[in-house]
Amino acid sequence: MSKVNILLTGATGYIGGSILQRLLQHPNAQKFEIATLVRDPAKAKILEEKFGVKTTLGSVTDQDKLAALAEGAHVIIHTADSADNADAIHAIRRGLKSRHEKTGDLPHLIHTSGAAIFMDPKNSSNVYSDVELASIEALPPDALHRGIELLVIDADENGGYARTHIVTPTLVYGFGHGPLFDAGVSNPYTMAIQFFVQAALKRGSVGIPPEGAGTWMGVHIDDLADLYVGMIDAILSDPDKVSHGRAGYFIAENGSQGIREVLQSLAEGLFALGRVSTADLVPYAPGEAAQYFGGEGPQFFSTILFSSAVCKGERARREFGWTPKHTSQDILESVKQDVKEYVKKIDGAKRA
Repeated sequence: MSKVNILLTGATGYIGGSILQRLLQHPNAQKFEIATLVRDPAKAKILEEKFGVKTTLGSVTDQDKLAALAEGAHVIIHTADSADNADAIHAIRRGLKSRHEKTGDLPHLIHTSGAAIFMDPKNSSNVYSDVELASIEALPPDALHRGIELLVIDADENGGYARTHIVTPTLVYGFGHGPLFDAGVSNPYTMAIQFFVQAALKRGSVGIPPEGAGTWMGVHIDDLADLYVGMIDAILSDPDKVSHGRAGYFIAENGSQGIREVLQSLAEGLFALGRVSTADLVPYAPGEAAQYFGGEGPQFFSTILFSSAVCKGERARREFGWTPKHTSQDILESVKQDVKEYVKKIDGAKRA
C-alpha cells in the first residue's frame, strides 16, 4: 500500500500536537507521510530529525505554501487558527481543488471549529445536536465561526472537489503529553483554563459575573485526539461511511459542567497555592470582566467564557465508535490539580 499523505496544521499547538502524537504512535504510522507548517526553525528540525515529520517553515498566513501543501495531501487536518481564519481556508480550498483536478483524487478536509458557535449569553435552554442538524442550519452566517464552516461545507457540496468534515470541540481540558510535548515542540496547555488562571492571578481572586455563568460541555484532550484519529481510520477504511459536507458535523463532548463549578475548583486550587485571597468566588463589578478577558460584546472572551454552549455529540459515536473515557466530573478534578502547572507557566512568562 502506498503511503497516505497527511497535512496537519497546528502541530506545535495543543490540539494539533495531541493529534500528531497519536498519529506518530498509530499502529499504521509507517503508512503515513505527515507534513506540517512550522514557524520555529528549531522545532522544525526536531520534528524532521526526531519524529520524521516533513516540515515547511512558515504558518497558515503563508497562503501559497499552505495551498501547495494542501495540494499534496489526501487528508488535511486543520487546527491552526482554524475557526476564524478565512484566508487559510481559501488557501486550503485552492490546494484541494488543484489536487482533485490534476489527479482525480477526492481528498478529505477535517476542519476544527469551536463550540462558541453555540454561545448563548442569555443561558437559555437551547441544545444543539450533530445528528439533528436543523438548529445548526438555523445559525446565522455571521455567528462566531459559522462563516468559516460554510466555506468548508461549500468546498464539498458546491465545489465537489473534496469531502469535508467539521469537528467542533467543546471546553477542552487536560494536559497534552507524550514525546512531542516532552521535546518542547507542542503546547501542552488548554487556552480557556489558562485565561481563567491569568485573570485570577491579576485580580487576586476568582471572579464570576454578578448574573452568574452558564453551562459548557467538556472533552478531555485525549478523548478529542481519539476522535480525530478514529475519523481518519474510518475515512481510510471506508470513506462512504463517514458523513461529509453539510451532514459531516461532529461535536466532541462527553457531558456538561457549570462554569460556576469549574471556577470554584479553580479557586480552591489557587487558594491552596496561596495565589488568591479566598477560595470563594468574588463577583465582578459591572464591566470588570472585560479588563481581564478583552472588550465586551458577543465576540469577546468576557462574554464567551461565561455563556452557555450546550450541545450533544452523537455522530462520532455512531459512525466510528468514538468512546470518550473522561466524564464531566473529571474536569473539576483536573482543574484543581492542574492549576499549579498553569501558575508556573504564567510566572515563567513574566520572568522571561
